[in-house]
Amino acid sequence: MISIIVPTYNERENVKAVIKKLARALHGCEYEIIVVDDNSPDGTADVVEKLARKYPVRVLRRRRRLGLASAVVYGFRYARGEILGVIDADLQHTPELVKKLVDATRINHDLVIASRYVNGAKIVEWPLYRWIISKVAIFLARPLTHVRDPVSGYFFLKRSVIDGVKLDSVGYKILLEILVKGKYNRVLEIPYTFRGRTKGRSKLSIDMYFKYLNLLLRLYFHKIASKWRFT
Repeated sequence: MISIIVPTYNERENVKAVIKKLARALHGCEYEIIVVDDNSPDGTADVVEKLARKYPVRVLRRRRRLGLASAVVYGFRYARGEILGVIDADLQHTPELVKKLVDATRINHDLVIASRYVNGAKIVEWPLYRWIISKVAIFLARPLTHVRDPVSGYFFLKRSVIDGVKLDSVGYKILLEILVKGKYNRVLEIPYTFRGRTKGRSKLSIDMYFKYLNLLLRLYFHKIASKWRFT
């Protein structure tokens, strides 16, 4: 089974389209969509519950806004699949790509990433300042991984990659933590077209930037400690 985690906060305008597109892309597959909603005041969770009458989707409601990374880890905890995926609900990630990501994970790779920064990828309708922030975030993470887009929010992995791995889920970049702590050998980055948000508001804030720096510090210490243990 394939389990796809969709973290949400005020995504009422987008979540219906995301679920419908995922269902079309995964037609004929055994899958579940798990929406982890952080008590969205716009009624996102209510929209998902109505969709559950037609699609294999369930919503996990959390009492307050706890952040994207922790929402993904929370969804992993309740997922039934051996292949786990993560996609945002804002339509910036192309749902039509999901079958290609799943197939690559199932057949040849432990971790497959939809990448904005490999040959063939495009970024359209995205403010320049957001592109700069993304590139700086990747530059700061470069000593931790050779993956070109380690802060992507769209990826799939085998459950074995995170089995027994303690994820601190700080901030909103859970993939980077999985890349540093996970148990895997084969990683693939697949190019796609990343589009700017057309509905709703971005969830990025100054607080999230500081949380990302906190995550980096934790991961650098983890990597140093791991090297000491094996020397």
